[in-house]
Amino acid sequence: MVANYGDSDEGSDSFLSNRALFPRLKPLIKSRDLVFIQLAHNDKDTTATTFRDNLAKLVGGVRERGGIPVLMTPPVRRLFEGGKLNSWALHVNNKGVDLPAVIRALGRSANVPVLDLTAKTKALVESLGPAASERLYLTREANDNTHFSVAGATEMAGLVAQGVRELNLPLAGYLR
Repeated sequence: MVANYGDSDEGSDSFLSNRALFPRLKPLIKSRDLVFIQLAHNDKDTTATTFRDNLAKLVGGVRERGGIPVLMTPPVRRLFEGGKLNSWALHVNNKGVDLPAVIRALGRSANVPVLDLTAKTKALVESLGPAASERLYLTREANDNTHFSVAGATEMAGLVAQGVRELNLPLAGYLR
């Protein structure tokens, strides 16, 4: 079974404090459940220390329940400067914090697997370039370079499945 407790416009602080989100999810975690943790899009003004501490609380909460936390860096936004994605696209926030780097570092220090969706989507989106990458996002429909079209969501799902296999997570045996 897959349960999605994500909510739009939530940062790491609000995901922890909103009773409908992590506080509601945590008691449902069972031993050996894989819990994918992917935040950063809405941590625009979060310091590195606060972001790391919030993620560490989530990891600790999952482990308290016997679950297996998996950190996931966020997919890139489609924001180009020339042929390369800019820092905002790569989730460097208003405070200059490279949020995916914080996630990777926490993964190393806390011995948590990290599915690096930022790196995977950067490679994909930059290889397509500014024009062809439009098809992945809701750019034409809503001038939205963050959220995915059906084609983009399908690509993202494939990249996540690839990452699950690369990390050899228990879920890998169930993927087709």
